[in-house]
This record gives sequence, C-alpha cells and structure tokens, in this order.
Amino acid sequence: MTKLYSALISSILLLAADYAQGAACCGGGFAAPSLIVGDDRAQLTASYAYSQVVSDVGSDLLWRRRSSKETTETWKLDAAHIFSDQWQAGLSAPLIKRSRAANATTGLGDISATLGYEFLPDWDFNPWRPKGIAFLQLTAPTGRSIAESETAFQLDSRGRGFWAAGLGTMLTKTLGNWDFFASIDTHRSFAKNFSNSQAQGRLEPGWGGNAGGGVGFNFSSFRMGGSLLWTYEDPVRVTGTSESAGSVQRFATALLSASYLFDRFWALTLNYSDQTKFGKPVNTSLGRGVALLVQRRWER
Repeated sequence: MTKLYSALISSILLLAADYAQGAACCGGGFAAPSLIVGDDRAQLTASYAYSQVVSDVGSDLLWRRRSSKETTETWKLDAAHIFSDQWQAGLSAPLIKRSRAANATTGLGDISATLGYEFLPDWDFNPWRPKGIAFLQLTAPTGRSIAESETAFQLDSRGRGFWAAGLGTMLTKTLGNWDFFASIDTHRSFAKNFSNSQAQGRLEPGWGGNAGGGVGFNFSSFRMGGSLLWTYEDPVRVTGTSESAGSVQRFATALLSASYLFDRFWALTLNYSDQTKFGKPVNTSLGRGVALLVQRRWER
C-alpha cells in the first residue's frame, strides 16, 4: 500500500503542475517539483495532458466565455534520483503544442531542476508525524513569454519566459487506507530585456507562489483521490516602447485522479482538471482537461 500511495502522490503532483502551467502560458505559474516522496531510489514519469480554455478572466474580475477553441497539449518527462540518504535531484522538461483556430505552434515549455532534502524522515513510522521534504527549484526560460510572442493569439508563448528560483516544502502522510499531502512554495522571477516586431523594452516580474493539498483512498492496487492547488503571481511590469503596470494573476486548479499499480514498479494515472470551480481568478485563462501518466520506479 505504501508503494502505491507514494508513487501516485508524486504522479498527482506532476499532473497538477501541467495544469497550472496551462494557465501559466498566459502569464503565471511555477512547476510543482519532480520529487520522490516514497522509499524509491529513482523514478521516471512520462505524461500527456490535453486541456481547453473555456473562459478568460481580466483584471476587472469579469468572466468572458471563449467563443473560439484554444487547446494545449503537453508531453512531459520528469525524472528524480536519490543521490544520498536524504538528498535527491529532479528534472522536468515539457514539450507544448498550443492551437487556436487554424493556428498552432509547438516547442519547449519552461524547463526546471529541483534539489530536495528530506528534513522530516519517517524512519520510525510515527503514527501521526508526516514525512517532510524541502526543495529548491530553478526554472529556465525555454518557454517564450507573452511579450516576446511573434504569432497570432500569442500561441508561441509556452511558459513565463523568466529565470526563476524558488523554495518550498511538501508534507505527506498515510493513515490506514487514506493518504494526505500538502505543499507550499514561493519563488522569485527575474527581470529581462525583450524585443519583438512590435515593441522592445524590459519585463520586470515579481514574486509568486503555490499552495495546495489533497486526499486519497487506496484499495488493492487502486487509488482514488482529489487535490486543489492555488497559484498566485505578482504583476509583470513592462517598460520600453509600450508601458504597462500589469496585474496580479490568481487561479485555482482542482484535480480528480484514478490510479492503478499494474506492476511492482509501474503505475498508471488518469486525471481530470478544472480551473473554473474554485477561488477568485484574476487576469488569467481558465481551462478544463484530462491527462494520462505512466511512471516507472526503481527501489533503493
């Protein structure tokens, strides 16, 4: 049961990251970390996510339903490896295709690297104390920002487009057939110069963060669960040929999951996400989607 729980918790966190970045294409978001939360030595996760934008919410808090179809497909590889008793490293690389009307672009999203430390180990199997992992994360701007876009509908914007550094923590606990997790992180994005065919100048982002949690029920080789992730980003100030003070961005991603451990080292997860049900979104595009994830693990 512990192996099922630990494998599928990490799968849910990775897919929650995919959906958070779905909204992030339009200005915010920070990837959830590639972390091993169980007792494995290494894990490799391949996922495919499909989402469709259904509404836009401006800085005026007004919802506007989409009249044209816009979709995002994300193929993603996440890897993590323990290199010392309590230390681990991870890497996440997404390939993103965005489509709207007869237009589509495909390319890398923002790549991230993670360093994790198990500061609260569960060696004595305490009945109440959770396992705790702290992490540092560095994100590279391999996905273009909105301000640098050169295509219709800004479809070639596949990430935030900033160098960013963040830190956070994740807590997990199993109680009988139930499992619980909670995570929180904060990050700082760094300013950069930009130019495109219409404008040039400087982009000045700020701080952001995520907070979330979830619960699941395990039976035999199956797990059913749900989670909720809140995302916040400071305004991005634009200076240069066009000036803008920007607006904060805020949204919440709800996730339902069904998972199956079909082999000792292989797990399959199917997720459904919805960004329209919770929170008070501001300055973002909201979508719904599904995702399929396959994970391979190696024991210590």
